[in-house]
Amino acid sequence: MTFLSWPFAAAVAAIAIPALVILYLLKLRRRDLEISTTLLWKKAVQDLQANAPLQKLRRNIMLFLQLLVLGALLFALAEPVMKSGTFKGQRHVILLDRSASMATLDASPGSSTSAPRLEQAKKESLALVDSLREPGLFAKATNATGDEAMIITFDNAADVRQSFTSDKQKLRAAIEGIRQSDAPTSVAEAMRLAKAHAPKRIHVDTDGSTQVIEGLSGGPQIAIHLFSDGRIPDADQAKPSADDSFEFHSIGSAKSGNLGIVSVRAQRAYDNPKQLNVFVGMQNSDPAERHCDVELTIEGAVAAIKSVTLPGATQPNSANATAAPAPGNPPSPSTSDAASPAEPRAEPPLNPGVGGVVFSVEREDALLAEVRLRPPTGSSLDLDPFPTDDRVYVEAPPAKRLRVGIVTPGSLFLSSALAGLPLAELRTITPAEYKKMADKGESPPVDVLILDGVLPPLSNMSNAAGLPPGRFLILGSVPAATGVKEGPPSPITDKGKAGNATIVDWQRTHPALRNVTLDSVFIAESRDVEVRPGSTAVTIARTERGPAMIELSSGPTRAIIVPFDIGASSWPLDVSFVVFLASALDYLGGDAIAGASDSTQIGATVSERLPAGASDIRLLPPPGVEDLSESALTPLPDGTVVFGPVRRAGVYRLTWKGAAAPGDLVENGRTIRRIPANLLDPQESVVAATGSVELASRIVRSNDGTFKGDQRLWPYLVLVCAGLLMLEWFIYNRKVHI
Repeated sequence: MTFLSWPFAAAVAAIAIPALVILYLLKLRRRDLEISTTLLWKKAVQDLQANAPLQKLRRNIMLFLQLLVLGALLFALAEPVMKSGTFKGQRHVILLDRSASMATLDASPGSSTSAPRLEQAKKESLALVDSLREPGLFAKATNATGDEAMIITFDNAADVRQSFTSDKQKLRAAIEGIRQSDAPTSVAEAMRLAKAHAPKRIHVDTDGSTQVIEGLSGGPQIAIHLFSDGRIPDADQAKPSADDSFEFHSIGSAKSGNLGIVSVRAQRAYDNPKQLNVFVGMQNSDPAERHCDVELTIEGAVAAIKSVTLPGATQPNSANATAAPAPGNPPSPSTSDAASPAEPRAEPPLNPGVGGVVFSVEREDALLAEVRLRPPTGSSLDLDPFPTDDRVYVEAPPAKRLRVGIVTPGSLFLSSALAGLPLAELRTITPAEYKKMADKGESPPVDVLILDGVLPPLSNMSNAAGLPPGRFLILGSVPAATGVKEGPPSPITDKGKAGNATIVDWQRTHPALRNVTLDSVFIAESRDVEVRPGSTAVTIARTERGPAMIELSSGPTRAIIVPFDIGASSWPLDVSFVVFLASALDYLGGDAIAGASDSTQIGATVSERLPAGASDIRLLPPPGVEDLSESALTPLPDGTVVFGPVRRAGVYRLTWKGAAAPGDLVENGRTIRRIPANLLDPQESVVAATGSVELASRIVRSNDGTFKGDQRLWPYLVLVCAGLLMLEWFIYNRKVHI
């Protein structure tokens, strides 16, 4: 037991107790009255003897009761508290997981007792807030403070919902305002935020200089509370301070199994663009074998249904099981200061059963496809606890064969590679013919023009990019707007030869480079190219000497530039050269939608390039998502709009006034581009809750106890005080009646 305001109570006691005793030592002033006898007034005479000053106090029940009342009152003023011992520290950081798996229902959706894990986590975190110690009634007089807490919610990103405060109303409002996300889980950023808001321990040297000690927090001990189902892939990166406690509160059932879609892709056949193939990958984390139907819907109409049987999840081999970390967490690189060697490790996660289906349909137009899992007759798929991954969307590109023109003095490698591509037309143009067309202000009637060591005449330049409107793949030269006297400077500058080089890095997610490997490409004579920062040019591959490939966008002009001479390199002899040509032509000719499907993973930031002149750009959330609203977007100078990170699954709609690109829809005078967003995360689709998490420095078991706040005793003491007063009043009234 401890006292919150004992200094204040001691000060009051030093005044009140002596004052009460002094009142009983004072001589009573009485009025003289003649009576016939004093036999009936013995008690009154005794009072004269009892209250004489400087005499010993006689036994007095009234004084005793009044001292008891005063003692109970002083004890209440001291605010005694029975400590619960539930947790340590005066500062608490509440980390609340809002990721996709926290939407799991651990009971049947038809049951009245089922609820998402996030709601259970919020309920338990509210109980923790209610159990925090509050400052005393006389906190201002005694400079006493209660427990403080801060609220951080996270999925693959983290947000501080409430900074440190002892105001429970603010803490409750912050927790109740947390909304479900469909993004994957990552706790690393949440831990960084918690450390950033914790006071630092400062060491003062003898010379007066100060130094912040990293890894150690200053002030009262901090207790970190993690409310999660434990499905945290990067838990081994979380390292709380050595002197802070860490409590894991596991949410959900460890027996929850799930059947879900973990990958989807719509791809048109390269030799027959009308044929659309939809590849669907699934996994089953339930130990039992599962049967279901997979339904493909195109623009709202059912196109195909296939049945699939997925094997049950299996135990990992024994060699891995002995050293496996907690379920849902990768192995920790260092656990030397964690648990003792004798402490049993958590059971490793089951290996999900995997399977998939492929749909093939004949469609030419751009389309929105939906793939969903549905139960066959007699199946229990309706009881699937995690519906987020039972439905995915994918935008398929329109069927299109490109018309390609090549301006070259003659290149055997380039002509041979292009001859093998399924193009609608391949037109070869000599440099002289191209110059004549350019002088007349004409452009070849093609979708993409390849310039092999050739550049447009300076007089034909229309902007600072050094290129006329169109789509270009430029090999062996660098465009520069040296003839443009007004406007911004050229985004690219060629400074001359740079010697031999090799490609060391490239953007593997770029549509033109997604399926290529370039680390074996040797360049005999590279170019020293400088890309102006903040311009519309972006380096997508580089050597140790500088940019090796550049994407350039400026209004109606788009180009991929390879500044070195491909004939003086080993690239044409590598299979990646043909793959690059095919991918780059599809990317340039179809505005990045021809060829592969378009789908965004939840938690990512979306970047879409709109046609020139687009205005009044608005983003509409997926239908049925009530916690998102319509928002306005402002494009960048090159027509790109950026939004996100995307937090909810479904089909977003980007709408604007202006021209439409291939695959866009036009309704009521506005252009619409559909952007599907899906979870597609195998780790997040394993929803069995874990009993522990393995941090970078320790293994933390789940704390399944209930939160019990410190028990304040002053209300009971006030009741005792009231009872004693009633007893004292009763005895006093009995005494004054003879």
